[in-house]
Amino acid sequence: MQFAKIPDHYAFKNALIRMVATDKVAHAQLFIGPTGSANLALALAFATYLNCSSSKETDSCGNCFSCASMGKLTHPDLQLVFPKKTSSAILEPKSDGNYLEIFRNLVKKNPFLTLEEWATAMHFDRKQCQISKKEVGKIIQQLSLKPFMGPYKVVCIWLPEYLHHTAANALLKTLEEPPPYTVFLLIGCNSEKILPTIRSRAQYHVIPPFSEEAIEQIFRNIYSDLDGHRCKEIAFLAQGNLSKAFQLVEQNLEENFDYFSQWIRCCYSGNLIKLVAQSEIFYKLSIEAQKNFFTYALQMSRATLLGKFNDPLFQMGLPAEATFIKKFGLNVTINQLKEIITQLMQAYYYVERNGNAKMVYLHMSIQITNVFASV
Repeated sequence: MQFAKIPDHYAFKNALIRMVATDKVAHAQLFIGPTGSANLALALAFATYLNCSSSKETDSCGNCFSCASMGKLTHPDLQLVFPKKTSSAILEPKSDGNYLEIFRNLVKKNPFLTLEEWATAMHFDRKQCQISKKEVGKIIQQLSLKPFMGPYKVVCIWLPEYLHHTAANALLKTLEEPPPYTVFLLIGCNSEKILPTIRSRAQYHVIPPFSEEAIEQIFRNIYSDLDGHRCKEIAFLAQGNLSKAFQLVEQNLEENFDYFSQWIRCCYSGNLIKLVAQSEIFYKLSIEAQKNFFTYALQMSRATLLGKFNDPLFQMGLPAEATFIKKFGLNVTINQLKEIITQLMQAYYYVERNGNAKMVYLHMSIQITNVFASV
């Protein structure tokens, strides 16, 4: 991974490069960014730059043996630590080597990997994920050896918020006083879930989400067959989450619209039987798909609200969407739209925090049905 392959974040890239140039590389650094941000990609690019044998002023060379092995995530001085499934089963279906190989392949394909994507690839629930004390023991054991290629031994801990408390305590002393030329790169999404004793021992970096303009430009460059309206829509729906943006490309826009329009019509007509049936379907979707629905519904509701003020700041990708918004706007008041948006945001909040999707969806639908009935 090279800095040049990561869009945006130019000031932060320069700051990381200056650390190396001035020989002021902190031994423990915490990269905190929202889901789908560049925190993992930036940490890997920094690790590549640290050990590049022919580094340039602005980036690693990308050609030396160190850069080539970092590109494959097989560098002998790189340790990758990540959450794994906690299981009481007698036979664990995957060995540590298999976990590592799958993780490497996923990150190489998508350096903006999310926990949901990792858990889905491994066929387990995100609630089962943790970094065990055994994993920390391996780190400490490996750090007793000198760098093989050098000059740095780099330990990348992805999602340190999933460190088991015994693992975090076992790591503290090594994190505070590591062997010479050892760098810990901790890559997290929620600093509040990381133990304060871990946070206090690392230099703190906040990685912002990608801008809509950056995501739009990325997709214009990658997908030549994607029209401008669709690029704008994906950038808006992704909310700075580049991993989510790639998922949205694969989704069928017509299916999203059909699902939303059927749902809002059921709410408007007060058809509780259909809403209950829809809640069953919604429950079976992945967490990301559930959040995508709420995001799309929010987009449509906000576009309708803007249309009420004759201020269509966002142009829809489908003609059917524009037609629906125009008709919907004639049958709903501004106050009702504000309440619908509030209910959608609340539902998104609960689903994101692992609330029961069926209950959240049905409760929200009933509340919105009551909003329509309050005229």
